[in-house]
Amino acid sequence: MSAPITHKGHCRCDSITMVASGDPVLSVYCHCDDCRRAIGAPVLSSVAFNKADIDWQESKGLKRHTIGTAHRLFCGECGSPVAQAHDSAADKTFFNTGFMDDPERYPPTYHTFADEQISWLELNDTLPREKATLLIKRP
Repeated sequence: MSAPITHKGHCRCDSITMVASGDPVLSVYCHCDDCRRAIGAPVLSSVAFNKADIDWQESKGLKRHTIGTAHRLFCGECGSPVAQAHDSAADKTFFNTGFMDDPERYPPTYHTFADEQISWLELNDTLPREKATLLIKRP
């Protein structure tokens, strides 16, 4: 019998570690202003898992910052952005792809908030480009 597939992630200082046992729900680029500001980059790449499949193996340093219906999770020790949670998708956690131990496993499948993409950012792919996201609703 083969071992179950797991998905692991950790912050820079290993104060935050997690293992997800289920398959990812989606993997996406987000171009919204809120995500850009939260991570300090022109675009966010994230992979979502069902919360029921996530085991926070080390999380005592996990901090949360909430604005509106978005909850940004980060390491209180090293400052690494970890994940996002959203009230409108309360059963999922969206991990920053860079937090994941093997980010190559999570190529984005579409762009969200494509109308908010920064004009000088060139991502030459053929992925679908959505005006919003399929799982998260803005207030």
